[in-house]
This record gives sequence, C-alpha cells and structure tokens, in this order.
Amino acid sequence: MKKIKLALATIFIINLFQLTNAQQFPDDIQYQSTPPPTTPALPNYGESVIDDSVSNDIEITRITEAYNYTDGNGDPQVWYPTHEYAKTQVWNADQTKYKIASWKVYDATNYQEIHPLTSMYPSYWSNTNPDLMWSFRENGDVKKHTISTNNTQIVANIPGYEVIKLGPGEGNIDKNDHYVALAGKKANGDLDVIIFNLQTLQIDFTKTFVGAWGNGTFSFPQFVDWVSVSQSGDYVVIIWANSLSETNNYYVDQGGVSHNGVEVYNRADMVFQNRPTPYGNHGDLGYAIDGDEVYVQFYGEYGGGTIYMHKLNGTASSIVLNTHPDFGVTGHISCRNTNRPGWAYVTMSELDESAQMVAVKLDNSHTVEHFGHHFSSALSYAQAAMAVASPNGDKICFKSDFGTDPVGGSEVAYSFFC
Repeated sequence: MKKIKLALATIFIINLFQLTNAQQFPDDIQYQSTPPPTTPALPNYGESVIDDSVSNDIEITRITEAYNYTDGNGDPQVWYPTHEYAKTQVWNADQTKYKIASWKVYDATNYQEIHPLTSMYPSYWSNTNPDLMWSFRENGDVKKHTISTNNTQIVANIPGYEVIKLGPGEGNIDKNDHYVALAGKKANGDLDVIIFNLQTLQIDFTKTFVGAWGNGTFSFPQFVDWVSVSQSGDYVVIIWANSLSETNNYYVDQGGVSHNGVEVYNRADMVFQNRPTPYGNHGDLGYAIDGDEVYVQFYGEYGGGTIYMHKLNGTASSIVLNTHPDFGVTGHISCRNTNRPGWAYVTMSELDESAQMVAVKLDNSHTVEHFGHHFSSALSYAQAAMAVASPNGDKICFKSDFGTDPVGGSEVAYSFFC
C-alpha cells in the first residue's frame, strides 16, 4: 500500500511539474495585420512592458543596456551590444543561459552576467549540451568553450586556407551537433565547402567550386551568399549571390553548369540534389509539420510579403504566408526553434509595415501566432528587429530602440525577450 501511495504521489509531482513548466504560446489564428499601438516608454534593463494589441498580451523584457568606454584616443564612446542575427541562437540548449553577441554570457533567470567570452568570435551554442559553445575561427581553429568552468580549448585546426567562415555569417551546426559546413577561401580564388565532423573533429568531405570566391572580399565570397548544413545534417544548402534581376553575377563551374538561387546537396558526398527556387532571399532551414526538411524564405526581389517553404528533397514548394502589404524589404525569418519543429518565426521590420513578429505554422494552413510588435524605428541595420526563436520556440529575442532614436543610420538599439 505504501509503495502504491508513493507511486501515485510521484506521478502527481511529475504531472504538476509538467503543468507548471508547460510552454506557453499565443493563440493559433489566421494571419491578420495588427498595427502597432502607441509605443510604450523604453523599459529599464531587466524591466518589462506589455503589448496588449495582439490576441494574447505579450510581456517584453529588456536584456541589454548601453556600454560606455574610452577609445584609444581617450575619447568617450558608447556601444550598444545586442544579439547578432535572426539565425544565430541566443539561448543555450536548455534556455537557462543566453549570450549577447560573442561578448558575454548571462543567466536567463536574473539577466546577470556569468562571464565574458574571450577569443570566441564567432560563437555558436551547442544544440545538445547546455554547457558548451563552439567557435569556428577565420584561421581554421575549431574551439570549444565550457560555461561552467569558463574554459576554452582549441580542439582542431583546418589548414590550407586564407580564411574559413561559417556561413559566411548565416550558417549553423546541425541539431545533433554532428556536422557543420564551412566555406574556405583558397589563395587562387577557389571556394571549398568543408564538411567538418564535430564528433570526430575531422574533415569528412571537401568539394571545390573553382573560382567561386572570385573577386569577393577577404571575408565574403563574390558568388556565394551562404552555406549551411540542414538541421538533420543530411543536406548542405548553398545560397548563391544572385537575384532575379541579375544576369551577370552567375557562377558557372568548369563543366559549364550555371549555379544560382538555392541549391541542395547531399552532405555525405556533396552531390547536387535539386534547386528548389532560382532566387535566394532572407530565410532559414527548418522542418515542416509533416517532418520534411524545408527552406523557408521571403520571395521576390523586394520581398512582396510572400513566404514560401521549399522542401529540401525537391518534392514541393508552397506559400505558407502572404503578409502583403505588411512586409517590405527588411524582414527576417528564424527557424532556430530546434525543439519545436514545424514553425518559422517571421519579423516584419518597419513600423509602417506593421512591425509584427509572428510564428507561422509550416503546413499550408496559414496559421500564425502573434508575438507582438517590436516598436523599433528600424532606420538602420543595427535597429532591425531580427527576431530569433528560442530552442523551445516559446520565446523570441529581438532588437529595438523603442522609438527613442528615429534617426537614419542610428546605432541605438537594445535586445529584448518576449
């Protein structure tokens, strides 16, 4: 009898824990344009305001503040540290910590600094180990950083390149921390896609695109926008740096094959699989509700508000959301919600284009969840909201000045959780 009572008590405690820790999401509704309300006063660091203009009240908490320092000439300066991008994860795997840029790590409960990050630029959270962070340096060093011990190790080096980049800027590790695709610049202008195995710390495969770095800068190739493994690690996706209006910026390989738009390759041997769309725009790699891997992106030379998902297996492309005229040219998409597959998180960056942040269900039902408005003046790249989803998808991090500095080119911006 005592064992039965103990078992029932244990089940009750487990159920209570699951109930009290259940993820909370806004209501699932059909998309509707919701103009921003009057911009509330900018909250202080660690304080919150409420956006009650959407179907569920959204609490917005400020998590960064201006950083004052003196430059090498002795002049006072101000820096506004924020998170990096819609496709760079802010939270660690269990959402107990977060990072601001590749600058500092913070406690996600009280927003207090844990420690600075030293020589960890660019930094990427492990998708499986909440205590681990990776860095892929331009000189070929692969680094691991352990948060609990504040210890950084160089665990591998990839030689033979003038520079190595993850992305550049928009790539990610697969969700199992197994593979990453790096872009390497050779001295002769060739570009190598390097499939690096994070389990063995060895290169699994390298594919050379002759001359594809071309006349690009040291850090950014001429013909490739970005390269990344998919979330499963089964595919490599290359976004070529050309648009619908360009006719003179197409990469043609030695076999005379023209490469453009979005191309999908098999990760194991870099064999070309398909080209789901001839045009690349702001987008991210995730999963549809049916379990197929997809690339979700805005479509059209100037956006136009149409959001497509393209299946990486090449079987289908479809519209998942049409937000016209709410979206202009400065929106972003995040699928960093690796523990909540089937959704993409969309930012509409400009105030006169609704300034909304929504999660869209990737099943062609046009279902969305309204995560409120970002209230940013959005008159500079620094002020672009760039909402990034948390691993569980129950939170987003975004940038805003809360209308405090509506000057073109302004650097004033803060990061917020909601």
